[in-house]
Amino acid sequence: MSEHLVAVAETTKLARILGITDPTELDFLVDLPPAAIREFRERVTDRLFDRDTKRLRGVAAGAKLVPVAISAKVAERAFGPVLCAAVASAVDPGKAIDIAKSLPASFLAEIAVQLDPRRTAAIISAVPPRMVVDAARELLAVGDHITMGRFVHVVPEPSLRAAAPVMSDVDLLRIAFLLEDKSAIDNVLHIVSDRVPGVIRAAAEQSMWAEGIDLLDSIAPHNRAWIGNITASLGPDVLDALVQAVYELDAWTTLLPITSAMSHDSLRLFAERPAVHAEPVLAAVMDTALDGGHWLNLLPLAAHLPDAQLAFIAARVAAKPDERLGELVREADTAGLWDALIPLALAMTDDNRRRMAALPVMQDPDVLRAVITSTAEHDLWAQALPLVDALPEAVKPVLASTIGDLTRDQLLAAVRTASRSDNIHTLVDIALAQDQAGRARVLELIDGMDDVEEFLAALTTETPDVVWHALIEVRAEIPAGLLGLLAERARELDRDDDAEKLEPVGATAE
Repeated sequence: MSEHLVAVAETTKLARILGITDPTELDFLVDLPPAAIREFRERVTDRLFDRDTKRLRGVAAGAKLVPVAISAKVAERAFGPVLCAAVASAVDPGKAIDIAKSLPASFLAEIAVQLDPRRTAAIISAVPPRMVVDAARELLAVGDHITMGRFVHVVPEPSLRAAAPVMSDVDLLRIAFLLEDKSAIDNVLHIVSDRVPGVIRAAAEQSMWAEGIDLLDSIAPHNRAWIGNITASLGPDVLDALVQAVYELDAWTTLLPITSAMSHDSLRLFAERPAVHAEPVLAAVMDTALDGGHWLNLLPLAAHLPDAQLAFIAARVAAKPDERLGELVREADTAGLWDALIPLALAMTDDNRRRMAALPVMQDPDVLRAVITSTAEHDLWAQALPLVDALPEAVKPVLASTIGDLTRDQLLAAVRTASRSDNIHTLVDIALAQDQAGRARVLELIDGMDDVEEFLAALTTETPDVVWHALIEVRAEIPAGLLGLLAERARELDRDDDAEKLEPVGATAE
């Protein structure tokens, strides 16, 4: 959650302690560090509770001598909720619970408003679930989410489960925003897991995205995919409202980790939304990704964007100096995100792609192997071949050895894709740069292709001479049937000299 939202939650709770009915009167504090506001709030609470400590201990000691029924009457009629709350921490927890059982739920709720959970956790954790439900109902009747948020982290799970049905989805959202201990949010979500879609929908319908984004920011990493997928399933209106709210609140540091954890289908639904495609939104996303440490969270989303938006992001990445661009490539490589980075490289201009390909990191053998491996695993040959084509000649041996590690199906996919693209020469050049065993494997595979005509058709008048020269150089290794087809194709392209050199021994030219 952004520092601003944390500060808003803190000033809301501080206003309660100070008796201020309108928390916005403390808006002048929201630019302070939230930790400082919380520390001040706790000091105020300590002053209020500690000023009469000796006297309150005397009152608590007297409670031990008085029967429970009488103590309850005295508490309600003479002490009132403020004094009861002050005395509570000094009373034996068992005795305090016995007295509480004799008090009306409305009075217990009034006491809860005044309690300090740091001092009364032992008592609160021992309150029976039925009493927790009754007090929760009273607090919700007057819209007191602050008190409930302050105690959630010390209330046992059985009591939370019992109280959950009396809370609306809006109530849950407001309470989550005001939690005293945000680490409790995952336990709460576990308890009300079936209510999560309604809570997120409430954030959209009630314009409570500040609270909703706080919820997204507070969850543990292992819950991000679950929450993200639920959000994506709620439809385009909810997604568009979320994007707009995140943009207005500048909360991309919260949302990008969520989107990066989404399933493929959920992320695709999110990336398809027009609200994401707006240039100001993309610019804000890029600022967060490149300057705010969320580059790796951006990449999965970028790979699902339409061409125009992907080109916008690619241009922003390419605008970085060589050193920074190299760092971004290295980070993506270390995280195993070449399946997302390769489409981004394809979206770059030819000049920027060649500049990226010329970076020192792109000459690292381990990086090159990762490029080819990821390309094969995700069948990204159409996107990867332009990047491979831009690599320096010096890295071809490494690429050739990596090509040799591919399975037959992966290699066949590469050949078929290359056959349908303008980069057939790239794959042929690298494949023929392998050792003899590797070349034989590729050539036999091409020879046995059912759609070998498609491969041959990819050899056109635009095919560089270097491809034909490479084929001629290894003609002794090419199966006779494929060699004859290559010679025939060369003749169709008016490359009679090449056709003659490729003609199988003993064959008669037409």
